[in-house]
Amino acid sequence: MFAIDTFHTHGSDIDQFIQPVNQFTNNSPDLLLGFATTDTIKHLCNNQPSLIENTQNGLFISSCLGSSTEQTLSLNEHSISLFSIKDPNGHYGVASCNATDNLRENAAQTVLEAIANAGQTGLAPKMVWCFQVPGNEELVLQGIQDAIGQRIPVFGGSCADNDISAKWCFSDTKNVYQQGFIIAVLYPSVETFGFYSSGYDKTDQLGTVTNVDGRILNTIDNQPAFDVYNQWRKNIGFEQLKAGNILAQSTMTPLARALSSDDDIPRLLLSHPAVAENGTLELFSNLSVGDTVYLASGSPEQLIKRGDMVVSSLTKLADLHAIKNIKGAIIIFCGGCMLSIQSAMQEVKHSIAAQLPNTPFIMGFTFGELGTFSDSTSKHGNLMISCEIFGDSV
Repeated sequence: MFAIDTFHTHGSDIDQFIQPVNQFTNNSPDLLLGFATTDTIKHLCNNQPSLIENTQNGLFISSCLGSSTEQTLSLNEHSISLFSIKDPNGHYGVASCNATDNLRENAAQTVLEAIANAGQTGLAPKMVWCFQVPGNEELVLQGIQDAIGQRIPVFGGSCADNDISAKWCFSDTKNVYQQGFIIAVLYPSVETFGFYSSGYDKTDQLGTVTNVDGRILNTIDNQPAFDVYNQWRKNIGFEQLKAGNILAQSTMTPLARALSSDDDIPRLLLSHPAVAENGTLELFSNLSVGDTVYLASGSPEQLIKRGDMVVSSLTKLADLHAIKNIKGAIIIFCGGCMLSIQSAMQEVKHSIAAQLPNTPFIMGFTFGELGTFSDSTSKHGNLMISCEIFGDSV
């Protein structure tokens, strides 16, 4: 029988608080996802490997400041949240890659390796999880789609740390990596369905990308990108910014692409400006020459409510897809958004729990989000929220 369970532990002494992990993992879950602070992952895998020795398919992802389950949210302490799937009628496989070059090709090979590890060679999974260190997420996603096509939902995000000092990491329970990515493929015996959203509004400030180099946006409408961005902010009542690290100040005014669709549902994919220098903007996601970009606008109130909104929208859509009995959920919540409303995160957790009564869930805080829009397109963006549920019609 398909079953999901969650577990959370936290404290100042990792050696002491981490010991109960063994009681949670000794039932040998078919798939185990963990969100944890960076030091906790390194300690668990390097110093206490016996606590997870029964976990064949496991992935531990570093999360900004902490993480949450339906029972407990902890921030600013060492912590770990676990989400286990026990599914004797399903198939699951995990594969990791620590390469930094040929990412697209390596991602295609790695997802096929994960499929082989699941014993399902030649069969497309119901969904894919992908987590990686920040940078070039789009190439990894392209590689996955090269191998299995564009219609398989891809869900996950970018590893995070507490202060953007590149201490992020992930583990496959055998090794801890600070570069590369990890992929899980899922063939659950129940249905799964996801929802991906920005929770921001599109303003009428827009332009065309005319020069971009990787994630360095040089010009919009042939004008210095930072000058255009600052003018857009001024036009909607925000203060203009000085050059330098603008990551925190730009959280409520990211850039956005409005993705085309066949329905009336808006699909904004956000790019978070991180550094302004010499008229350029360094972003946390990729843009291309010719892209139409808008200034998006958000507020703390919107960010507090969006977890509730996304889960509510997802449960309604799930009902239309004959998922009546939700067994569990995974929420990917942008770490930058979490930092901007940190004091209200208990309220966010409680509102999600109210939408998912008596349902186990886990929430991690990432520095980039992978999710699937309602038209089945999977994308990488910033400042996004993604939720995936498991359930059946019984």
